[in-house]
Amino acid sequence: PLVTDAAAEQGIRMDMEFVSEVYQEARWQHLPEIYRYRLIPQGIRFFGHGHTHALHDTMTYEAAYESFSQNFDLMTSWGLRPRAYAYPGSAGRKVSTQTACRDAGFICARGAELNLNKAIIVPGEELAPENWFYLPSVVMGNASHRYLDRHEKLLPVLDRTVEKGGWVILMYHAIGIPSGWSYYPFEDFRQDIEAIAARDLWSANFDAAAVYTMEREALTLDILPGVHEPGDGLTTIRIKDGLADDLYDEPLTFEVIAYRTDVTVEIDERLIAGPGRRLLFEAIPTDLLVTVSTT
Repeated sequence: PLVTDAAAEQGIRMDMEFVSEVYQEARWQHLPEIYRYRLIPQGIRFFGHGHTHALHDTMTYEAAYESFSQNFDLMTSWGLRPRAYAYPGSAGRKVSTQTACRDAGFICARGAELNLNKAIIVPGEELAPENWFYLPSVVMGNASHRYLDRHEKLLPVLDRTVEKGGWVILMYHAIGIPSGWSYYPFEDFRQDIEAIAARDLWSANFDAAAVYTMEREALTLDILPGVHEPGDGLTTIRIKDGLADDLYDEPLTFEVIAYRTDVTVEIDERLIAGPGRRLLFEAIPTDLLVTVSTT
């Protein structure tokens, strides 16, 4: 609670691992409901982490798939909406493991990356990562001299992420628990989230960042001819991504720049933005018809 409260107070999103076998035990069966009603509304979500906390690269495809699918199905039945996954021990390097994760229903998965220069995802003009089922993450804590074990070591990573315009995933374990694996001091964590909040960064849940990136890559914008009379100052644009709307539902941010006159933006005849010459608006690209009109 100390950690999740600190993140929520700063408006920072956070994701926590979910090993589903644990919650089949009688003493923990009440927790998924608490997570759903108390944590998720505060921006705390959950990623799949296997039915058991096992190294899935040691398994056959069939065994890994069984663990992934059990994890996915139970999380779904408990209302936790699984989309993103993280491999225990970052053991998801085998193609068969990654394929099993995808086939079980997850849309992306992350491992670890010790080379900080490779840890920033989709920097600059890049639209997609090299591998959606082994996304890099920066490992925090004291379990290795190659991990970032205090706040000051994270700052260059955050600044580089802003500079490159990319996405970075931070992997923490035993925050504020000295006896836990890869201990990370709570005070350093508090400074980390304050530093994130102070920078020009979008703090997103793991699955939301993935969905946003996938939608952006698949996005198409088509100007529809013949919809309006010539000279009436109206332009209609179809915005879509061709992805399943029930799964890919993160709003994208669009910008409209007009050079000669003010414009307004409407979606389904509802004013979204304007008037102005530089407008920003958000929309989920579900085959929308957006009308831009001069004023």
